[in-house]
Amino acid sequence: MGVRNSIVLVSFMLFLALSSAFPKHKKQYKPCKNLVLYFHDIIYNGKNAANATSAIVAAPQGANLTILAPQFHFGNIAVFDDPITLDNNLHSKPVGRAQGMYIYDTKNTYTAWLGFSFSLNTTAYQGTINFIGVDPLLIKTRDISVVGGTGDFFMHRGVATIMTDAYEGEVYFRLRVDINFYECW
Repeated sequence: MGVRNSIVLVSFMLFLALSSAFPKHKKQYKPCKNLVLYFHDIIYNGKNAANATSAIVAAPQGANLTILAPQFHFGNIAVFDDPITLDNNLHSKPVGRAQGMYIYDTKNTYTAWLGFSFSLNTTAYQGTINFIGVDPLLIKTRDISVVGGTGDFFMHRGVATIMTDAYEGEVYFRLRVDINFYECW
């Protein structure tokens, strides 16, 4: 009787293990909210103080703070306070500010680590959206994490797909940010 119970128990455990290892249907998540916004970054280059929205605050030893370091900008840290618009026009009315930093952290390709918030203040949206993640700049579209928010975005989480929409040398770039929230409170 003991051997038979053991066989039944092992068979049952094997059935559970196999049935959970191969799910029949993968759950498809649908966003509960979506936003597309643009942010415009003008890095300070020593000549554009009136228009600059970002600045290099740390650089490799011997580098200057008005020119990005050679060799993939490795070691540069920049902070920014960029306008956010609903379209790709820098001169459109801002709906908020993108505030945070990017750190060039790779020696063999253009990659930055991003940590920033969108602070929105419009009739449609009030609050902040917080982002964090790695940005491999040479890839057309990149995903970073939406890790929370406040106001209309309280406790929201999701994924933001970013794309470099335009750039002018190393002074100006515009990012298109397609935000998909998968947790909305």
